Amino acid sequence: FAAIHMSAISSSMIEPSKIFSIIISTKEYPYLEKEFIKLQNEINIYGYDLVTALRNRSFNSPSRKLSELFNGLATSITSGGNLSDFFEKRSQSLLFEHRLDKEKQSKASETFMDIYISVVIAAPMILMLLLMMMRISGLGISLSPSMITLIMVLGVTLINIFFLTFLHLKQPEGL
Repeated sequence: FAAIHMSAISSSMIEPSKIFSIIISTKEYPYLEKEFIKLQNEINIYGYDLVTALRNRSFNSPSRKLSELFNGLATSITSGGNLSDFFEKRSQSLLFEHRLDKEKQSKASETFMDIYISVVIAAPMILMLLLMMMRISGLGISLSPSMITLIMVLGVTLINIFFLTFLHLKQPEGL
């Protein structure tokens, strides 16, 4: 989303290094703000030109996407390309990747929901029915109906805790 913002700023034909200052001043992207401040420091304090600073930050960037953005921007500036077009195309590709990631997460959620329904809702009912039939026929375990219910409730509780832990671990970072 920051690339879309940068595209709008660059369309005003502003100096490329000022784009980062404007994004920093908005306080809208706290993680990018840290990286852009490092970029500004390389330009203002260390005296690097914008292209060198972009290449340095692309090597030290914690994000692959940000690294690609810095590298592409440095290449675009060096080759004399149109920054507005660069940011427009880059923002479109990043937005497309974002949509694909969300779609993958949605498909995974659907799968987990199906598993949850079959394991937590259907399986205990079938197991309880099976245990009741075994009790009535005199085969197997001789547990009272209240004991069978207690076992089912505890089992469902443990399965729910397992599922919550699993979903928490599978949740993508940043959410």
